Parts: sequence; structure tokens; C-alpha cells
Amino acid sequence: MEVSPDIAAIIIKKKAMYGRYIDTKEWDKLGQIMLPDAKLSFKDTDGSPLIVGKTCLVFPSAASFATFFKRFFAKAQTLHMFSLGELEQRGPGEVKAIWAMEDEIILRGSAGLVEIRGGGYYYEIWTQKDGDWFLKSLNLCRTYTKTSLVAKVLAALQTYMDLTFY
Repeated sequence: MEVSPDIAAIIIKKKAMYGRYIDTKEWDKLGQIMLPDAKLSFKDTDGSPLIVGKTCLVFPSAASFATFFKRFFAKAQTLHMFSLGELEQRGPGEVKAIWAMEDEIILRGSAGLVEIRGGGYYYEIWTQKDGDWFLKSLNLCRTYTKTSLVAKVLAALQTYMDLTFY
């Protein structure tokens, strides 16, 4: 079912806010765009959940998502870019959205030697609550990831030697 222009405008704006809040580290503002019990998962190119150190990037709540990424991105410069979304009304209070995305993460102070760049698609469900629209679920499926050699070495040290770099 087609999404009304008013609803589409709200969801598109909130998706833009999601990227900006992450890149500008405004973690306390995520409650403006997602439900407290939003489910968020991030998958590798093979469909398996992404693992950072010993953390599986599958989050049962907005708070657990924000807590992890606040720490993980603390020393990083990030940029998240999204395409125009494919929006589909699934019911009176529910919209399915698919967005192409590309992101870049650079460790501050590494002279660009620690870098991860990737892309894929966000598959999301947005729900209406109290007259506004909120992210209910997010599933990022990566189609490619390009990781610098130094980032690969640091990830291996973190995984196999139990070191923490974030």
C-alpha cells in the first residue's frame, strides 16, 4: 500500500536524524526517533551478525544500542549516508522501509590508517505511537565492507588476545 506524503516526510526526516545523531554523537536524542524496545541488528555480507571484539551487534533495545556505539564510536569520525527510501504501508500504523546506505568509520588520530568503509541496505519497520512515527526494528545487511590493513590487525588483536581498543 502506498504511504501518504505526510507520513513519508516524517519517516524520511527521522531517518536523516538517525544518521546525524550517530555521526554527531548525540546519543541522548535517539529517543526522538526510536522506541525504547526497538530491535536493532547489523549483519555481515554473509548474513551472519557482525561481531566487534566479543560483542554481537544484535541489540534488544535502543539503550543497549546507544550504550555500545557511544563507546565504540567515541574515538571515531563517522559518516552515514542513505538513499531515498522505499516505503510501503503495511497497516494503519506500520510502514516498512528499505534504504541503501554507505558508511565510513575512521579512528581519530590514526592518520586515516584505521578505516572501515561499507555499504548495504537497512530493512526497517516504523510504527505510529501517540500521533508520531518511531523506528520499531532495524536490520542492516551489508553488501560490502572495505577494512584497512591496520584496522584488520587491531580487530584480530582484539578478538584473539582479548585486547580492547574502544
